[in-house]
Amino acid sequence: MGQKPGDETALMARLIEAARAQDETALTLLKDQTTLDPDRVHDLRVTVKRLRALWRLMATQGHRKTADKRDKALRDAARQLSVARDRQVMGETLDALRAATRRDYEQEAVDAVRRLALPEDRAAVAPVPPDGLETVFRDDRAAWDTLTVKPGMEEGTDLLRKGFGRLYADARQRGFEAIAENRATVWHDFRNSAKAQLYLLDPIADRLDDSEVAIKDLKKLGRRLGELHDLQVLDDFLRQARKETDDKEPFAHVRQMIGRREAAVVEDCEKRTRRFFGPKAKAFRQALRQGLGVGKVG
Repeated sequence: MGQKPGDETALMARLIEAARAQDETALTLLKDQTTLDPDRVHDLRVTVKRLRALWRLMATQGHRKTADKRDKALRDAARQLSVARDRQVMGETLDALRAATRRDYEQEAVDAVRRLALPEDRAAVAPVPPDGLETVFRDDRAAWDTLTVKPGMEEGTDLLRKGFGRLYADARQRGFEAIAENRATVWHDFRNSAKAQLYLLDPIADRLDDSEVAIKDLKKLGRRLGELHDLQVLDDFLRQARKETDDKEPFAHVRQMIGRREAAVVEDCEKRTRRFFGPKAKAFRQALRQGLGVGKVG
């Protein structure tokens, strides 16, 4: 019997093709580059996150050994670019804080902090491509090429229930834990899970336009969680940098600015988390099945 356009085998094949496209994108970004400008660093890190999300899904579908191996390789690759990305984002976050205040002393404090803790360093934000990075993406593409897609609903291969549904439930739990505890590390864990949920839905977003799966709401939540993460990374960096300078006053002012902005962003994150992750996993699976036209509701 041939596969139906909406069955899970076709859906799995579509996700695998999306993953291969991500590897191709990464290899194109790296081709003939002697340094990586900030935009390329950002795009490569997003590509890694998309691939890791898809491998996490495949781990629920009987491919855990391969998924764990690829996830580790991709995680290590992303770490090689993290310093450059953090440096770029901290500068951009300082710029945003400065633009948001009309208080002269706060603008002066931002300028002083930048001078003391984040002096201009082109090499820091535009690194040379790490050794072996292209190989990581070539190997990843090869792993997707050889991944088997089995027709039918065999044990452990229920893509929506044991894959999408289980990962949604995990993200949902982390989200409400973040709201309850309001700690940076918990918000960070939730951000990773929420963004992974978005990266899993992106390849099938065109099939969900008229569904109850509000991808636009998830994207807005992802942006707010990203802003929160950037503020918390900057705050932690400045807390450490403050110890190494005699001029501590500007650091105190900027950290107060961060605190004000962080409180507002947390409030928005809480609202958007309840909006998207309010439904329990069963309701999410039902909306996903109906939108995709896959299998029975449940």
